Amino acid sequence: MRGRWLAVSAALASLALAVPFAATAAGTAATATRATTVKVTAGTPTEFHFTLSKKSVAKGVVTFKVTNRGKLAHDFKIAGKKSKMVQPGKSTTLKVTLKKGKAKYLCTVPGHAAAGMRGTLTVK
Repeated sequence: MRGRWLAVSAALASLALAVPFAATAAGTAATATRATTVKVTAGTPTEFHFTLSKKSVAKGVVTFKVTNRGKLAHDFKIAGKKSKMVQPGKSTTLKVTLKKGKAKYLCTVPGHAAAGMRGTLTVK
């Protein structure tokens, strides 16, 4: 009887230790599925225009993949963070943590935002 009690106790102890690890793994998987990537195309349909693959995103970490299809160099600024200057035909990425609300974006090259390289992304 004592042997059976020890086996049951050991099994319960193992289970008690496994549950927090399983919960942590599940939390990590949920976080990974919430990662958001937005493709940003600069220079199309006109030189001074951005096209975003999504009009809204969930709050949290968002990766912007910026590709320049225009003939001039452009960058992408959102939520106080700015990408590297992207030469024609090249790409870069920008990772930003966004809060719920409206996030304005623009190209910081002088005159480009005024010519139309700006917009607002909705963050839910």
